Amino acid sequence: MIEVKNLKKKFGNDLVLKNISLEINDNEVVVVIGPSGSGKSTLLRCIAKLENVSDGKIFFDDIEMTKEKETLRDLRGQLGMVFQHFNLFPNLTVLENIILAPILVKEEKRAKAIVEARRLLALVNLQEKEDAYPNSLSGGQQQRIAIARSLAMHPKVMLFDEPTSALDPEMVGEVLNVMKELAHEGMTMIIVTHEMGFARQVSDRVLFMDDGHIIEENRPNEIFDHPQHQRTKEFLDKILPN
Repeated sequence: MIEVKNLKKKFGNDLVLKNISLEINDNEVVVVIGPSGSGKSTLLRCIAKLENVSDGKIFFDDIEMTKEKETLRDLRGQLGMVFQHFNLFPNLTVLENIILAPILVKEEKRAKAIVEARRLLALVNLQEKEDAYPNSLSGGQQQRIAIARSLAMHPKVMLFDEPTSALDPEMVGEVLNVMKELAHEGMTMIIVTHEMGFARQVSDRVLFMDDGHIIEENRPNEIFDHPQHQRTKEFLDKILPN
C-alpha cells in the first residue's frame, strides 16, 4: 500500500532522514519507536505530504506521491493523521468539527455527514458529547474526537504521531483503546509512540529509528525480547521496566 524508497529529508544543512526505505502493507499496524530527534515524526509528516521530501520517492497504491499536485489532493484524503495536540476548532461543537471536512472537501450532504459523525462518536464512546465544545472536554476526550474527525474522511491509512504524549496518564488508556479497536477492524496504521506495552500488544511490526535511520525492524516480540542491534538494546534497556 505504501512504499518509501531512499527517502531523505533536510532542514537547512541538517539531514534528518537518511535514505529511509520501507513498505507498509494493507491492514498492517506498524509502530515506530526510538529516541526523541530520531526522525520518527518527520517520517510520518513526509508520508502525509505535510513536508516536502529532499530526495527519494513515496508511493501510495503504486501512485508516486512526490509528483503532481492534483494527484496529491486526491491521495491526501486517503491518509488520516492524528497529532500530539488535538487541533480541534474551539468555536465549533464536536459534531461540527467532525462533519466540516466531509462537507467542504468531499462535498457530502450535511445529513449524510451527520449520520456518519454520530456513528464515529459511538465508535469512540462519546456519542453524548456531540453538542459540546472542545474546551469543555478532557484531553483524552478531545483526542478521541480528533480520531473520529480523521476517520470521517474514510482514509485507507491512519497515521498517529505520539497521540498520547500530551495526555495525563489516566487518559492514555481511553485513546489507546480506540486505536486497538481500529487495529481489530483491520485499519492500516503507522503509529509513532512511546507506549511500549501498546506496541507489543497491537503491532504487526515494530521499527526502531535512531539518527535518521531505521536501525532494526521485526515482529514486536522479537524487537522487545530479542533485539539484534546494540543501539536497540540500549534504548529498550532505558525505557522498559526490569
